[in-house]
Amino acid sequence: MVAGGAPADLVEGLCLPLPVVIICELLGVPEGDRRRFKEWSDAFLSVSAYSAEQVRDAHQSLDAYLAELIARRRAEPADDLLSALVRVTGQEGGLTEDELINLGVGLLIAGYETTASQLTNLSFTLLTHRELWERLVSEPGLLPVAIEELLRYVPLGSDTGMPRVAARDVELGGARIRAGETVVVARPAANRDEAVFGDAESIVIDRGDNPHLAFGHGIHHCLGAHLARLELQVAIGALLARFPALRLAVPESALQWKVGLSVRGLHGLPVTWTSDGS
Repeated sequence: MVAGGAPADLVEGLCLPLPVVIICELLGVPEGDRRRFKEWSDAFLSVSAYSAEQVRDAHQSLDAYLAELIARRRAEPADDLLSALVRVTGQEGGLTEDELINLGVGLLIAGYETTASQLTNLSFTLLTHRELWERLVSEPGLLPVAIEELLRYVPLGSDTGMPRVAARDVELGGARIRAGETVVVARPAANRDEAVFGDAESIVIDRGDNPHLAFGHGIHHCLGAHLARLELQVAIGALLARFPALRLAVPESALQWKVGLSVRGLHGLPVTWTSDGS
């Protein structure tokens, strides 16, 4: 991105390629295949942006690709996560072949699209709340707690979440939910709960106790939460340190948000800086 000069698109220069490289390195996806996943991923996460046929084709294409890559790793194991999973496939209590393919697809899609979108979202939020950006430039030690607060404040999903079906009658928040009824849990609403978070509608960049649900909870807690946190801290920390006066290169109104997908994010985030990084 720097080599290309300002202005530049932060999505194409950092937010998208960083998570793609990391998850593909971990899984063992060859470098030449990595750009193919963007279109497949968008179809996987489609709410209305793609037709049912396009979603089905994307599933079939990615399943076929993973099956081929698994076969290669079975013949020639490497030092990567996919090879490790192949070794336990078929063992007692281990993965079946179909489970291995589904797990590989899930890790690949969830391992980069969510982080890429949220890295874009958090960067946009800081760049449009200049006082927060400048405080983190002057107090970089605040970055870990700042990331947690931004994760609480900035929702990743454009929908409310996955539906759950009550297994039995239950009383919740003064309402009776009967067995068999469908419940949609809105995690972003929980993250703005004034009973838990003081001044919940504001970004409190140095908030201490922060039990947000950005990564879910319990058995539904995000498998890659630790990796996502690290990527967000490293990437945003690098931007703050290298480009302390980084700013949007276009009016905020000119930015285009993704529509029809289950994740929020910008198609592009044009930014600019001076040659000395300021």
